[in-house]
Amino acid sequence: MDVERTMQFILESQARAEVRMDRAERRMTRSESRVNVMEKRLDRRMDAISKLLLQGTRMLAKTDATLEEIAREHKELAQAQKETDRSLKALIRSLRQGRDGRAST
Repeated sequence: MDVERTMQFILESQARAEVRMDRAERRMTRSESRVNVMEKRLDRRMDAISKLLLQGTRMLAKTDATLEEIAREHKELAQAQKETDRSLKALIRSLRQGRDGRAST
């Protein structure tokens, strides 16, 4: 057996293995870097979605308050309309009856 050839083969094999290990480590580093970039993007998107939800919630609260105000004003307007109708009917009745209390023709 040729010990020198065997030692040379072992050294070359070890050198090739180290080269493969270096390549694998570089790939891992690049992959980790890409994962970090993707995580940062995902975090930014999640933050943006959270802000959109918060803004939407605020808008809904304002809309609810506005609708309640509109409903209250609508009731007031309906009440005023009823009072106006009563007054108008009373005016029309009084004009029809004339000053002496009798219906005019």
